[in-house]
Amino acid sequence: MDLASRVATIDQAFSGTLGIAAVNLTTGERFDHQGGLSFYPASTIKLPLLYEIFKGASLGRWDLSDKLTLTAANMVDGSGVLSDLTPGIELSIRDVATLMIVVSDNTATNMLVDLCGTTALNESMRELEVLGVRMNRKIGIHLELPLGEATPAGMARLMELIARHDVINPQACLELIDILKRQKHKELTNRYLPETDSEDDTPAVQIASKSGWIRGVRNDVALIWAPAATYVLSMFSKDCKDRRFYHDNEGSLTLARVSQAVYEAWGAGSK
Repeated sequence: MDLASRVATIDQAFSGTLGIAAVNLTTGERFDHQGGLSFYPASTIKLPLLYEIFKGASLGRWDLSDKLTLTAANMVDGSGVLSDLTPGIELSIRDVATLMIVVSDNTATNMLVDLCGTTALNESMRELEVLGVRMNRKIGIHLELPLGEATPAGMARLMELIARHDVINPQACLELIDILKRQKHKELTNRYLPETDSEDDTPAVQIASKSGWIRGVRNDVALIWAPAATYVLSMFSKDCKDRRFYHDNEGSLTLARVSQAVYEAWGAGSK
């Protein structure tokens, strides 16, 4: 069964709506399954925000070593650790950005939105032709507006540009990728992928990614280094009937099966 047929079969069994965009950076092949649909971004919106922070640093608007102050106004529940700390502490912009990605810290996200603003971020996405991706507000604040929107194809383009070092400058792209490699939440993409194939535990597959979820939504945008290819995989879902937060959530398993299908089509190589 080819990749399109496998993904269609996975989608048919899913209770919600699925959108996929993938780019094989080794062969140039592209795959799209409803990649132009609009989805709620959840924490994947932190990927374009990370880009905007590094872009601003490259333009001299701030230095990544500059300090930001944690304020009570920016402290929100959800993922991360800063909401459990004491207002008034100072962290470098680089450290705040790292927390935003590595542990998906929502408070760190709000601190960075204060720094760069959503208008600049959205303008950058338009300039890059990252279609259908925008951020409207900070997390947990002004809830009359949705957090933002995203398309699988748009997020795949942004990750591809970073992977190819086609934005900001090569050094910035390398640092962006390094931060994304350290994200702790990789279970959506790598659940069914091989973990290691050597005695020294060298990973068989390496992943740089940003995932996101709320009830009924599971998303992941990943850059994957596999034995036979390097590729970008952008997976989004919505309206899943399984609204529980647990490891075997239907949406989580669905995205993991899509990742497995793409890996076996592009990344596994000969056996």
